[in-house]
Amino acid sequence: MTTSALMTLPDWLAEHGARQEQLDPEAPLEELDPVADLVGDARVVALGECSHHVSEFYRVRHRMLRYLVERLGFTVVALEAPFTEARVVTEWVAGGPGDVDRVASEGIAMSLGDAPELHETLRWMRAWNARGTPALRCVGVDLPGSIGSPMPAIAKVTPALREADPGSAPALDRARELIGRYDHRLSTMALAAYATLPEGERDALTSALSELVARADRMTSQRGVDGAGAEHAEIRHHLRGAWLLDQVHRSFLGEDMGIASTYRDIYLAESVLRHIGSDPSAKVVLAAHNWHIKKTPERGEDGQTLYPAGYHLAAALGDEYRSIGLTARGGRTAVADAAGLEGSGVFPFRETAQPVPEADCVESAFAGDAPWILADLRSAVPVVTDVERYGRMRMADYFLEQPAFESFDGLGCVTESSGTRHTRPAG
Repeated sequence: MTTSALMTLPDWLAEHGARQEQLDPEAPLEELDPVADLVGDARVVALGECSHHVSEFYRVRHRMLRYLVERLGFTVVALEAPFTEARVVTEWVAGGPGDVDRVASEGIAMSLGDAPELHETLRWMRAWNARGTPALRCVGVDLPGSIGSPMPAIAKVTPALREADPGSAPALDRARELIGRYDHRLSTMALAAYATLPEGERDALTSALSELVARADRMTSQRGVDGAGAEHAEIRHHLRGAWLLDQVHRSFLGEDMGIASTYRDIYLAESVLRHIGSDPSAKVVLAAHNWHIKKTPERGEDGQTLYPAGYHLAAALGDEYRSIGLTARGGRTAVADAAGLEGSGVFPFRETAQPVPEADCVESAFAGDAPWILADLRSAVPVVTDVERYGRMRMADYFLEQPAFESFDGLGCVTESSGTRHTRPAG
């Protein structure tokens, strides 16, 4: 798209924003053709959301995923789900046993697998694979439990490490014993229990995990010579996830989660890069929160610079990474319900009202009655005269200092959003 006339963002969107009349995932895809220009030759395309558990965001991402797979040949879907636990989702999408509700709940942490709209997307992926080639893989790229217990990763690698490196047994046993003192299926429970560990036990766990990572690293060449290089690379990635998660827990003792979770963003990016590094033909769709996929760092409350996964991916891939954020102009959103956490056994979200966009919020520039609009921000930059005006965007039920033009290559804005059924009281 080219144009020479200078204009404000609202005027540019009215003239060049791609109006999308469909939210139905099964509807024809022709109106999404502007996605091809936005994506270009990218090997990784990230599709965001300004809040989890928003129904329309799942449907928009489902449609865009279909376009990327069916029209542009993308081959891997990377979910904001634990690398270790999401294996059950990978197997189910490939045709394995089980029902989608159980598989998604088991393989995707913090209740993010409990959205019926996500189940629709997983069913579509499974049906795509049932039709034959090219195969579409669905994988998790997040830390164990996302921010929870490292036990799934340690349990996964224990048999192979005991066989390949018997000398690792003491560190393995020590790590499993210490993790067992705060291990919990619910991430928030594991976080809270970790904070009760004596300092000496926390240090002993960090030491044990560091030893396991180092021992695995020094075996890399030998395992390659033995013909087990790919298997060992996966073991190392499980271990790195456990070690980085330990850094999240340690950081969270004295810093806010925004700072602590930057270790998580390192792993998200590394997990995605593993796929394109091991397969030159792979093209990855990353589905994650806007905060994770944005390309610019953020200043933390204490002055630290926070680097999201999108920053790492952009640094590694350049123009082969595209980030497309999703937001909403009006309607309702979903937020984590802290009051419902204790003893719930799940990570609860609830639907809530969201504020009207103010003048410096990019959502205020979108207008019209189309269900959603897709904007190619890269093509807007040369001609839009008020880019700097829009310094904030939605983040759940508030607005965050997040300049859209610096953070994303494209932006989808839903006109009216609502929470998934999971966010509403039964009955």
